[in-house]
Amino acid sequence: MHRIMLWRERIRRLRADYAKAHGRSPRLLRPRRFTEKIQWRKLFDRNPQFEVFCDKLATRELIAAQIGPQYLAPLYWSGETIPLDRLAPPYFLKSTHASGQVMLVTAALARDPETIKARAASWLETCFATAQGEPGYRNVPRRLLAEQPLLAADGGPPEERRLFVFDGKVAVINTVFVEDGRVRNGAFHTPDWVRLDWHFTRFVERDFARPARLAEMIAIAERLGAGIDHVRVDLFDCGDRVWAGELTVYSWSGLVPFNPDAADLELGRYWRLRWPALRAINAILTRPPVAD
Repeated sequence: MHRIMLWRERIRRLRADYAKAHGRSPRLLRPRRFTEKIQWRKLFDRNPQFEVFCDKLATRELIAAQIGPQYLAPLYWSGETIPLDRLAPPYFLKSTHASGQVMLVTAALARDPETIKARAASWLETCFATAQGEPGYRNVPRRLLAEQPLLAADGGPPEERRLFVFDGKVAVINTVFVEDGRVRNGAFHTPDWVRLDWHFTRFVERDFARPARLAEMIAIAERLGAGIDHVRVDLFDCGDRVWAGELTVYSWSGLVPFNPDAADLELGRYWRLRWPALRAINAILTRPPVAD
């Protein structure tokens, strides 16, 4: 009975978060939308691969083994205590156990080590599984890493291509770019580079040229996404070469509304969840929810 009460509370909170973001309650036993299936995954899917995908260092090892280390940004250091006296800027400092915890350490910032240490310490204190309700992060060791910054051919930040892979096939590609120092969500395309009328807060009125290495990016993503019903493969497109980034299993935590709303349903149709109701009921009857 105690386990059932825990499940009720966990489901209640997830439904409330979803309703606040989308203005409607999610279908959890027979989800149709992409965002609903993310909620189902957060509640009921305990695939052990997720802990690898949620760990940036473990992901690097997986990428090196499956497609080769040449696709990885050079790693300067990893650990818990930053050797600031040995790291020459610029470099990206990231946590290994969360999403979005990243800062570019420039020469100017390196002269303020206390700011770097304070931010890194706050990262190490954060349990991302609790913050976002994403259980794949629960057992990931809390560490830091420093990587070489990646640059496009023009010397600026590269565009990021987020390839949505379902059962080993790329269905949609989302391009993200940096504008005025801010990361912006740019456009969605089909694998043959037909632009979709999808966006979040606004439609970006600019052209997104077909990537020179589009076929290579699709091949990489499908290799990394083989054997799993859905994973998002994030790649950095520098023009003359492609770098692998993260493998994402909880895109936007399923809490960002698509515009138009039909895009949520369309993306959800690519994701074939096997026996979602049966697996959900089995999870509730046989194990407790992941603790906050």
